[in-house]
Amino acid sequence: MKKRVMATIALSFISLMLLCACGSKKEEALDAVEETLSANAQETGVSMVKQEDDEPHSSAIMERAEKPNDEEALREKIAGMQITYTFGDNIETLPGSTIKEWLITLPDGTLSVNEAPAKDYIAGLASKYDTFGQKRSFVTHAGNTISVAGGNYGYWMDRVNTRYELIDQILTGESAALEPVYYGKGQKFGTDDIGNTYVEINIGEQHLWVYKNGNVVNESDFVSGGLFKGNNTPDGVFAITYKERDATLVGENYQSSVKYWMPFNGNIGMHDASWRDQFGGHIYYMSGSHGCVNLPTAKAAAIYDQVEKGEPVIVYGGISKETAISRMTPEEQLMAMQKGYITMTPEMAAYLLEQQSTDAAAGQTPEAQTQADPNAGQAAQGGQEAQQQETQQQETQQPENQQPENQQPETQPDQGGQEQTQQEGAASQETAPEGAAQ
Repeated sequence: MKKRVMATIALSFISLMLLCACGSKKEEALDAVEETLSANAQETGVSMVKQEDDEPHSSAIMERAEKPNDEEALREKIAGMQITYTFGDNIETLPGSTIKEWLITLPDGTLSVNEAPAKDYIAGLASKYDTFGQKRSFVTHAGNTISVAGGNYGYWMDRVNTRYELIDQILTGESAALEPVYYGKGQKFGTDDIGNTYVEINIGEQHLWVYKNGNVVNESDFVSGGLFKGNNTPDGVFAITYKERDATLVGENYQSSVKYWMPFNGNIGMHDASWRDQFGGHIYYMSGSHGCVNLPTAKAAAIYDQVEKGEPVIVYGGISKETAISRMTPEEQLMAMQKGYITMTPEMAAYLLEQQSTDAAAGQTPEAQTQADPNAGQAAQGGQEAQQQETQQQETQQPENQQPENQQPETQPDQGGQEQTQQEGAASQETAPEGAAQ
């Protein structure tokens, strides 16, 4: 009991010394306190825990007492600051008078920012200036104004990280011009964010143009995704993701090596297709790619050097299977039917009847016609008509106007014949990985 009384007296003496000490004597008093407590601990068996901080207790108490003043000073500093964001010709200003209303004091006394109004502010900027996925008006190479929707191109703000950067800047109390964090960017701000440097791809025409600063620097026919196989190349405005030389494109049931790879929509992109010898026209109806834009190798090489990562790619003109069938010649329709892509139509039935009638007149049976070249009957009929015309001319014209016997009639092959040859050529080259879209 005596030891406890002595400890109490010692602690009272220590408190009195601290109250009376000041200046340099304060440090001496603290040393004396430490010695007294140590000696008392040895006598009483009571342990003493030494403060790890070099700063005395009185300094820590004073520092906490000054925090309210520091918080008030920071509040006043924040009230006088401003944050700006620039979007092209538009400047958005966040004044300190608004920011100070966002300030809150946490339970530990720390000044912070309420995230709810900051989140709403950034969301408002994104809604106003983001162009990602929006429908755009576009003037085509032919001069037509069209509307193009979809794609991955445009300004797309990372709202979360933009908000965090804003809050961090606010708590410094310093004014600043900040730039939002973006997932993706356009060429320029505004509703027309495409600019004048881009690749224009017309699926319906199977032709593309490369623009640089408003001028066409290259163009080419191509073969896009196989329409009848369901591998359509999607419409939309996209951005070139990256460029790669000597890539190997791998997909389900195919693997193809290309020299110039320019993806713009996931695994869909532009590349060379050395396994093809024909491009353009209706080839893509039945012998298209897996979705990519197949180019002649020389064209792919030139375009590779002309485009850059991030440049917009505008894809439009995609058509439905029904529209494609309506644009096909009877010969093309017959080939598509034979391959199982389409079913018999009245037009095809009429065409077959006409061919059978022509073949019967030429001495062929209908069974033989189905095994022959679909163009054979038409060619035979054209030859008979030409021969009759030549005989008639010889009977009616004067000798000086007669044509030599070996001169061919001045007739041009019809479009159907051209398309048929093109389709047959495309079909014959399908020994390479089918579609190569790769």
